[in-house]
Amino acid sequence: MNPLALDVYMVFGDESGEVVNADAPGVTKPGLPLSARPGHEVSSYRELLKKIAALSYHNSRFRLLFRGQTRDHVRPGGHSSLYPSIFRPSRSGDRRGELKARFAALRVAEELLKQGLSVRDVHRDQIVRWAILQHYEVVPTPLLDVTRSIQAALSFALAGESDEGYLFVLAFPHLTGPVSVSIESLTQVIDLSQVCPPAVLRPHFQEGLLVGDYPVVDNAESSHGGKGMIGNNFACRLLGKFRLTTCSRWANEGFLATRNDILFPAEDEWLPIVNAIKNKVRTQ
Repeated sequence: MNPLALDVYMVFGDESGEVVNADAPGVTKPGLPLSARPGHEVSSYRELLKKIAALSYHNSRFRLLFRGQTRDHVRPGGHSSLYPSIFRPSRSGDRRGELKARFAALRVAEELLKQGLSVRDVHRDQIVRWAILQHYEVVPTPLLDVTRSIQAALSFALAGESDEGYLFVLAFPHLTGPVSVSIESLTQVIDLSQVCPPAVLRPHFQEGLLVGDYPVVDNAESSHGGKGMIGNNFACRLLGKFRLTTCSRWANEGFLATRNDILFPAEDEWLPIVNAIKNKVRTQ
């Protein structure tokens, strides 16, 4: 994918309380440089909404997508880690072998998904299969979960009634349909709400989208020029990194986290199918 630092943007760094031109002297550039900073601290829910509004207004040629995390996973070198699950480092230390094993498991899960769902897009489009498998956490894939909903992202960031968390704001070209491909940014975005029927609740309740590189990396041999699980960090599309503090007070400002039984509804029509696939892949 192409990084954001190739152009001029308005950002919130940790140097200023206001939105500033990223091209101004002393201002941290968007993308990986911004991800290496501690994050723009926000201690008020209303203030956060105002700052997201400013980011959206001053960067109107982009669609802002959100990812909430309870903590900032930092890679060696200090950058935030926003890698798709398949490219995250292995605990065994054998990155190359682990990457091959993960792609093998992904191929098995894809075939099982086609057997379990008689849905046209699932049989026709690999990227849709990956999006479903990633969103339901069946196997690691080359896609990263994000959402268009600030409410959903904050609910993940402040899971377990945490008093602190992180909200990452990623910039992508405006979406054009269920699968939006951008040659300019070399990315693609899959909107599961346009793929999944209404009885398939999780993607709709979470307003879930998946982002990936374009063209896709679909095997270990072609990944990152043979360098293993090193690239594909979506922090290079980072337009805002907010460090959320004193969040236990946010209920007084109107924020209530979405409950887990809404984010992960048990009556989701596809849940038994994807859970069965997850169990089969684990036993192989």
